[in-house]
Amino acid sequence: VYAPNALYWLGESYYVTQNYQLALDQFQALLQRYPTHDKAPGALLKVGLSQQGLKQEHAAERTLTEVTTRYPGTDAARIATDRLGAIQLGRLQ
Repeated sequence: VYAPNALYWLGESYYVTQNYQLALDQFQALLQRYPTHDKAPGALLKVGLSQQGLKQEHAAERTLTEVTTRYPGTDAARIATDRLGAIQLGRLQ
């Protein structure tokens, strides 16, 4: 019962300490094991943000786009849209 939340918060703890690979691993594990859990939209968002932290820009862009299409209207989708805009602005500069 607590495993999805544990995976999410473990990933979050790695993410805030900029250990993006371990964060990515935890968020992906949550998505693989519990794809319909309430934390899934946030976990997919954090996958994209972790990829961005790892300088995997193309993968991050694909993942963030997936967040917007799989979970439209959610906070995760709004954050993903904002981050996609920042990525695209960064390319223009």
